Amino acid sequence: MDANGLNFWMLADEGHWQPDGNTTDYDVVTRTLCLARLRTGTDWPAAEADALARLERVPQTIDPFGTRAFWSAVDAQVMAGGAVPGNASLFAPPPGDAVTDLALGYDDLLYVAVGGRITIVDPRQRFDPADAAPVAGFQAWRVAAHPDGGVWAIDRTAQRLARLYGTPSLVRPHQPYAPITVRPCRENPDPPRLVSLDRATWDADERPVAIASSADGSLAVLFWKTADLARIRLLASDGRLGPAIALDGVRTPYSLTWLAPNQIALLVPGANEALTYTLQDSATHLLADGDIYPLRNHDGGPFLHGVTLPPRYATADGTFELHRLSLPSYRRAGRAVNAVPLDSGAAPTVWHRLYLEAMIPDHCGVVAELATVDSPTEDPAEWYPHQFGTVSASRDLDDGAGVATVETLPPQTPRAAWIPSPSEIPFNPGLLRCPPEKDRSGLFTALIQRPGKRVRTLRGRYLKVRIKMYGNGLATPEVADVRAYGSRFSYAERYLPQLYRQDVFGPAADQQGPATPADFLERFLDNFEGILTPLEDRIAESYLLTNPDATPADALDWLGSWIAIAFDTAYDDAQRRELLRKAPELYRRRGTLRGLGLALDIATKGALSRGQIVILEDYRLRRTFATILGADLSDADDPLLAGIASSGNSFVGDTLFLGDEHRKEFLALFSATLPTTRRERAAIEEFFDELAHRVTILVHQEIDPQDLGLVRRVAALETPAHVAVRVERATNSFRAGVASLVGVDTYLAPKPRPRPARVDVSYIGRGDLIERAPALDPRLGGEEATATLKRPQAALRAPAVVEAGTSIHLNATDSKAFDGRNLVRYLWTLLQ
Repeated sequence: MDANGLNFWMLADEGHWQPDGNTTDYDVVTRTLCLARLRTGTDWPAAEADALARLERVPQTIDPFGTRAFWSAVDAQVMAGGAVPGNASLFAPPPGDAVTDLALGYDDLLYVAVGGRITIVDPRQRFDPADAAPVAGFQAWRVAAHPDGGVWAIDRTAQRLARLYGTPSLVRPHQPYAPITVRPCRENPDPPRLVSLDRATWDADERPVAIASSADGSLAVLFWKTADLARIRLLASDGRLGPAIALDGVRTPYSLTWLAPNQIALLVPGANEALTYTLQDSATHLLADGDIYPLRNHDGGPFLHGVTLPPRYATADGTFELHRLSLPSYRRAGRAVNAVPLDSGAAPTVWHRLYLEAMIPDHCGVVAELATVDSPTEDPAEWYPHQFGTVSASRDLDDGAGVATVETLPPQTPRAAWIPSPSEIPFNPGLLRCPPEKDRSGLFTALIQRPGKRVRTLRGRYLKVRIKMYGNGLATPEVADVRAYGSRFSYAERYLPQLYRQDVFGPAADQQGPATPADFLERFLDNFEGILTPLEDRIAESYLLTNPDATPADALDWLGSWIAIAFDTAYDDAQRRELLRKAPELYRRRGTLRGLGLALDIATKGALSRGQIVILEDYRLRRTFATILGADLSDADDPLLAGIASSGNSFVGDTLFLGDEHRKEFLALFSATLPTTRRERAAIEEFFDELAHRVTILVHQEIDPQDLGLVRRVAALETPAHVAVRVERATNSFRAGVASLVGVDTYLAPKPRPRPARVDVSYIGRGDLIERAPALDPRLGGEEATATLKRPQAALRAPAVVEAGTSIHLNATDSKAFDGRNLVRYLWTLLQ
């Protein structure tokens, strides 16, 4: 509601608009209505024979290093290449088993669909190839990697989906466990296994041809349908496949991949480009996007399976990434109408002013047509245009069916004015996600009128809005929201005598002709009202400037100066607003431990609350580092304990120590029951004095290094002058029996991922590992051998039974080298 008491109705969300003829689209990322990026006349023929031949080609897979794995029918092996010229063997299936798909998982394991099974191959060679536990009657044909590990699998014959869970055991060879060693019943608690998705079904006349999984776990299944368009189904959270979504222009695509969280790409026989489709909620039919994704030297095979974007396709001499040409293709014109008319609630409503937040490039324009009706289902008798941007009065309008018509705007069509403010609502940043630019982007406004009528006031309870958008094919307007105000606050009727008021009503007011003098005066005065009302609104809502949540970002420093707060340059807007909200409590507790903690929590966005920062008063260290379990440690009068119940190590009873047994004498030094000399008492007092008025701030290693300086600055600002403060890094995670002051100098950290060992950086036994990179081509790491063909074959001849105390002879001369090489040395290891 504005200063004059006028309400407004807004159209901004996707559900508010109903596109007319698929000529407009709602961009869910920018939250704007724009011209659709659609291509007309694209209808690829149903080359089923060619598509069937391409379906039989086994997809390749590629890793983040650029090396790939592929099935070689000539060698009957899965080969790897890309590191150096030539190829290397990666996996040889049993004779007679054919590979139908390959996919590198997000867990760096290679999943091979072979003979209806799924075999898991480790490129790091930590275990031998292992088969997943099968599902009865399920023959895996195509697979797709799941972000959480494992793969999806589809059986095109039995029309079933399945999910592979678990991984083979990564335990390396070791000596046998002693009989007294306690071991789990199953060494691998999560073995690889297939689980059937019995609820994921589809129509009998739909033929699955491809599956693809996105980085967020969304699964899409591509189908052919007899004598109809191809379609996709998305897997829902309940384990069912969603409704079929028909894909315009294609009948026999043979490969599918994800381009973005809401966009897919297809390969079609005979096309030198990939077709893309943007997924829409509740859509049953999708038109191809207008973007062009060319295929350069494509060999005709399917997309490569990968875990990174952009997707890749195979060529005769390698692979290429799929990229869009930087040449957008938009409709030249489009329409959209509000799905539900705006209801003012009163029949005599006079609709006052229209606001648009929009981006209108050069050679583009927007026309907002308005009409009033008495019923929400009634069709308007006449629409009244309002012009935004530089659209011309006459344009060729493509209605989406290839028919060009000429549309002419009335000569007296009102034209909107650009306003430098982001919104007419006081101190509101607006909904448009681009900076204001005069006459191109930002806030536009026009007085609602009926051009050409004698009385141009638009009256009625229900308001319908129809947006017409125009472009040049290379750019599109973007409308973030539309706001209509009513009922009109008339200066003429409020402040002028009866002489100046409107006296033409009914059919006479609806006639074509020049405007009446009263109507002209009304619209002339509304020019001043359009300037004065926003000023009055800002004055009426000026209290918002004192609200940390509502004040504009550029006013935060000004608001902070009211209460003597100077923001650190490292604070972002959210932290500044939080500091302003907590200022009263912070001032009340300034100079206290709690006040310091509150300031640090604001500065580090809650690191203190999460336990990543710990404030420790040094006087609390006036205790032994061994505590008697069962003793009363809450005695506030005890100068040694001071009511502190936390401890580092513990004594159980009087003789069992959990801690350093040789430091028991430390407790005796401070026992109040023992006699002490003057020198000993002086030493005790000196020890106590050294820990007084001191604070230590322990910062765990999860805190970013750039925030460490901020912690020091805040601590210096919030600590009293007589208190010495120091900031220290706490690098130890919890280690039982070594560093056990949990919540003080140690903390519970998540299990760190192993990092590769680094020269002059890593320490032996500190978690860094020397391991092979998870590349598909083993030669990327300088290896010349692979697990199957490049290893020497060890063969040992020895007696089957050996008597105790007798000598034996071991013969390894039957061992073989590889590629014509010779064995020059034998290494023997005594296991036990």
